[in-house]
Amino acid sequence: MVTNINNSRSRIYISQRQLNDQRDISQIENELKNGQILFLKTSQFFEQYQDEVIKLKSAIDQLKKICLSFGGSIGRIGPDLLVLTPNEKIKLY
Repeated sequence: MVTNINNSRSRIYISQRQLNDQRDISQIENELKNGQILFLKTSQFFEQYQDEVIKLKSAIDQLKKICLSFGGSIGRIGPDLLVLTPNEKIKLY
């Protein structure tokens, strides 16, 4: 069970998921809201929309806004992996 991330005794969960479609973004937002750190595989999404740069940029911008709204961070590890953190206590450098 995930408790409020602002509570110093709360657990932090790290999970991995695949971004397949823009519809996945709401689930990703919920997971961040619950205090999870996410490793997000993007290869299928990028392959699917490789000719639609606007959709790619829009999805990444949405993810960035979500992370920043919680005080979190987003970063890229390699060509097809993103890391998203849920709050200001967990930052990427």
